[in-house]
Amino acid sequence: MDAKNIISEQVVAGWLLILSAIIFVLSGLLFTGRVIFKWPAAQSKSYLYWERGLVMTAVLVATLGFVLLERLLESAGDTVLAPVAMTIFLIAAVLVLAAESFGLKLDEYMYAPTVAFVVLAFIGQALFGAAILRTGFLPAWIGWAAVVWSLAWLVILPLARPQDMYYPWLHYVAPLIIGVALLRKG
Repeated sequence: MDAKNIISEQVVAGWLLILSAIIFVLSGLLFTGRVIFKWPAAQSKSYLYWERGLVMTAVLVATLGFVLLERLLESAGDTVLAPVAMTIFLIAAVLVLAAESFGLKLDEYMYAPTVAFVVLAFIGQALFGAAILRTGFLPAWIGWAAVVWSLAWLVILPLARPQDMYYPWLHYVAPLIIGVALLRKG
């Protein structure tokens, strides 16, 4: 891969990871309006479809960003951790997309696949952090931040909230930090 392609992949990966966090913030605002503030307009089925649709879009955009990050990390010399991280994150994404879409269809929350997403997404993000540390592709603190953040929540959530471990915003902190670092490098 030549330098021009690496730079463009870095920039695209960075923007996709940042965009996933931005899209999720929008879905979080819609969720807050529906669940906490009980906005009258937020009680419609179409509002719920927009809210959950943005959650699903954020996951898809993050997955695309991680696909490019995986390629960059492989080019930087990591042929083990990055592909494993991508595989695990992809499985997590499929699970949460299924849970979110079937949950809308069935009008009920699908807890088991959602918990599997939480666990697998954090493991995948921790492995991406480890791959960053292994390659030195980004500053070490970025890798450590992704590893510590992800593993800490894997311990905290089951202890503090075993009946409700799904706090999706937690899954967009590492992508946001990695995305900004990719743009700064690119």
